[in-house]
Amino acid sequence: MSPVVTGVLDDVEVLDLDALRRAWDGADHTTTRSTSNINSAQLTVTRNANGDFQDRQVYLYVDDELWGKVKYGKPLSREIPPGRHTVRAFNTLVSHTLQIDAVPGEHVRLKCTNGMPTVGWLMMMFLHVTALRVRLERE
Repeated sequence: MSPVVTGVLDDVEVLDLDALRRAWDGADHTTTRSTSNINSAQLTVTRNANGDFQDRQVYLYVDDELWGKVKYGKPLSREIPPGRHTVRAFNTLVSHTLQIDAVPGEHVRLKCTNGMPTVGWLMMMFLHVTALRVRLERE
């Protein structure tokens, strides 16, 4: 018979549901909206394609700075300075990089997809594994 441990652990921090959601989703950039300045541009990355493998995480980097995870159905948007930028989507195995030129006042919209490549079903049938392909394209 195993011993029963009774007592209270004083060093354990219990998080409520909202704190767990914030820890899972990351920082919420939608609540810190500011008025757009004409000397800046805005970049929005959406991920809502039908063929997207929705559970796999995709990390977004803009000019080698981690912006966060692009989750299915939750667009990621921020202001960027005008000019040429490098946007990289990385699903921890495959990455895709896109160069964009943003002019002042422009709202640049990118679509991110994370799904199976063309030969993915063949790999799945014979090897029982497949690699997901991440893509960025301008809308």
